[in-house]
Amino acid sequence: EPDARALEDAVAQVRELIAHLRKTTADEALLEQVAAEVASLNRQLAPADHPGPYMQGGLFVPEGPRPLRTTDVPAEFFPYSPIIGPRNPIAPPVEFHLEGEELTALHVFDAPYNGPPTSVHGGVIALVFDELLGSLGAIRDVGGFTGTLKVVYRSLTPIGKPIRMRSWIDRKEGVKVFIQGTMHHEDRLCAEAEGIFIQPKASVLEDALARGRG
Repeated sequence: EPDARALEDAVAQVRELIAHLRKTTADEALLEQVAAEVASLNRQLAPADHPGPYMQGGLFVPEGPRPLRTTDVPAEFFPYSPIIGPRNPIAPPVEFHLEGEELTALHVFDAPYNGPPTSVHGGVIALVFDELLGSLGAIRDVGGFTGTLKVVYRSLTPIGKPIRMRSWIDRKEGVKVFIQGTMHHEDRLCAEAEGIFIQPKASVLEDALARGRG
């Protein structure tokens, strides 16, 4: 694994660059300079690319049995997540916090996640819900693969405004775990979701890890 601090610092700078490019009114000369400098960095980084397979939990597939989760902080057990991962430059990243029986977050989405005018893209909302609900299942040791995810959009979710999120486990039926969640701006409901997560057999996960090592 690369040095965590150095990688996360670099990722944060790239994330800021993405936001600036999404909003820029820069002239041609500056944009050409940016393109040349980024191209140079890409050439330097390319030889150090890990060839895969890839996973949210780490850069390398672990040897031996699947490691036990040792934290209730989702960003720590999914550091490469495209939603919460501090080591993924496309992650906003949303910070989840465990509060009692719920997983919560308060996040301000920036322009790269824009869809309708002044609002967050609906696909981004669904992506965040998938992680918000699924991470709570993982924390409660009932994690699984997403079976279905139903999102109901109640009102536009504004860009540049604090969005409050929460998820909670509704019930469990055999290998199915039903988890619900909401997003609000102030007192206004923006979207709500229900996910059904399927708990896989241990052998399924071990086989996937073994294929990754192979």
